Amino acid sequence: MSPTLKFDYRKFPAEPSEALPRRFSAIRPVIPVTLINDGKRIKYLCIIDSGADLCIFHAEIGEQIGVEVEKGKLLDFSGISASNMKAYFHDIRIDVGGYEFDCYAGFSRDLDRLPYGVLGQQGFFDLFILMFDYSKERVELKPKNNVHAD
Repeated sequence: MSPTLKFDYRKFPAEPSEALPRRFSAIRPVIPVTLINDGKRIKYLCIIDSGADLCIFHAEIGEQIGVEVEKGKLLDFSGISASNMKAYFHDIRIDVGGYEFDCYAGFSRDLDRLPYGVLGQQGFFDLFILMFDYSKERVELKPKNNVHAD
């Protein structure tokens, strides 16, 4: 039986606004992962985003692990901002808390405003049972049968 992985939410600065004048920070389910390609590994922070269909990471991170970003399969996509973005998809591996798995992930130069990568439905949510507990500021992941510890 796989143990449950527990990660505390991380605090990020937020700009106060007319709607939220006392908001100076926000907590988010951002976890450390390791992206792996051709024996190269890089630690990287990613948000667990139930609204994201796919896993998408910064192109520069992909290049650091030897991914030739623009040689991947192109996907034009949009997020909550509805602006058009491009990602190039490659097969890589990801390690989360000692559990390593294959992931068909996109790498994009259009994630500039995000300080972290995105873990989405395909390639992440399909491999773990997730429990978000906002009041405890914690997310828990239980690997499914197709994810094994190394």
